[in-house]
Amino acid sequence: MDKRELKYFEMRKGHFGLVKEFWERTDGIKLTVGDTEDEFGSYLKRNKGMSFICKEGRMIIGTILCGHDGRRGFIYHLAVDKNYRNMSIAKTLIGKSIKVLRSQGIKRCMLMADNINESAKSFWTNMKWRKRDDLQMFSIDL
Repeated sequence: MDKRELKYFEMRKGHFGLVKEFWERTDGIKLTVGDTEDEFGSYLKRNKGMSFICKEGRMIIGTILCGHDGRRGFIYHLAVDKNYRNMSIAKTLIGKSIKVLRSQGIKRCMLMADNINESAKSFWTNMKWRKRDDLQMFSIDL
C-alpha cells in the first residue's frame, strides 16, 4: 500500500458532526440514544484526553471513544474506514487510549461488541482481548 500521512488527534466536542457522519457510514457501528452532541461533549469532558481520531488530510478515517468510571475503562466506537483497515490504525488508537487509562491507575478495560459483528469479535480476539462468557450486559433507557 502507498505511504499515507496519517495524523492522530485528541477527540474534541467540535469534532462531533464529522465523527457522527463517520460513524453513520461505518459498518458495525450502532448509534444509540447516548450518541447526541451533548452526551458526546459531556463524555469527553469527564474523560479528557482519552478519545482520539485519526485523519488523513481533512478526512476522519478512525476513531476511539474511551473513558473510565474510576475503576474500569470502557471503549466505544472503535472504527476504521474500510479502505484503511489492516494499517494498524485501530491498534494505534487503542494504544493511545490504554496508555492514558494506565496513567490514571485503571487496571482493566472493557468494551461491548454486537453479537452479529463477526469482524469486531475476530478483531478483538486477535488483539488478545478475552471474551467474557461469565457476564451478560443489561441496560435500561432513562
